[in-house]
Amino acid sequence: MYQIFLLDIDNTLLDFDAAEEQGFIKMIQSYDLEFHDEMLSQYKKMNRHLWDLLEQEKIGREELLNTRFHEFFRLYDMEINGEEAEGRYREHLGNNSDLIPGAKEALIQLKQMGKQLYTASNGVYSTQIQRLKNAGIFHLFEGMFISEKVGYEKPSLYFFQHCFNHIPNFEKEKTIMVGDSISSDIQGAVNAGIDSCLFIRSLEPMQTAATHTIHDITELLNF
Repeated sequence: MYQIFLLDIDNTLLDFDAAEEQGFIKMIQSYDLEFHDEMLSQYKKMNRHLWDLLEQEKIGREELLNTRFHEFFRLYDMEINGEEAEGRYREHLGNNSDLIPGAKEALIQLKQMGKQLYTASNGVYSTQIQRLKNAGIFHLFEGMFISEKVGYEKPSLYFFQHCFNHIPNFEKEKTIMVGDSISSDIQGAVNAGIDSCLFIRSLEPMQTAATHTIHDITELLNF
């Protein structure tokens, strides 16, 4: 039985897709640009590519955050300050904390069972903390491992080593990484030599190296 749960935040505990869309729309509108659905698709494609490069350690965090919106607006022949746009987006993003259905209940029950719960997330520390607090689940965790503070991104082994070094009485065989990303959560767990659980809301079959796959976050209680 697992005792230590390392839990991704975005699209595992909190609905990042909803937060991203609302934050993006409000940021776009703050520049007096009329929003169209294809804008979000264009941004997501560009953003995913940058995050892939970050996970591969080919670019740095500051480069990603401060240039992604500058490059996006250039598609619409607009020159804006990328750092300023990031700040506007981050403010709106932090105010959206919709929970994945069943997430809070699962965390509460795991806590009642005596499990040790830690976040293990890529992202901006202040934004993630604000969202967890707004969602009413911050207090359920014994520690917060977020890449901006850790200094490394998942799937880096160094990210997980940092986690292991800061968990009292850590035991690798009793630890599981839970998340929605094959490239960062599952691959990170493989790199670190711990079990993993892929949370995917879609029922479509998927090839993965995950130890377990679930489609409802409350299935964690089976572990």
